[in-house]
Amino acid sequence: MVGPSIDAEGSRSFMFKFRIGFAIFVGLSMALVSAHGGAALPLAGAMGLVGAAVGAGLAWWVFPDSMSRLDGRRGRR
Repeated sequence: MVGPSIDAEGSRSFMFKFRIGFAIFVGLSMALVSAHGGAALPLAGAMGLVGAAVGAGLAWWVFPDSMSRLDGRRGRR
């Protein structure tokens, strides 16, 4: 039988990078929307930082570390 293509450490590393990328995406999106709305550049930058913080919280909530919960329940055959 074929096993998983990546180990648990690789899965955790990918999920961490994915969450960071998601937070950056949300932050940049918020900065661009506020800049397009006519906000000054420092305010748009601040909104980008706030958006990245909100995006980080959202990423850790929406994409939980499901692989670590499955490892305990999966048995070897």
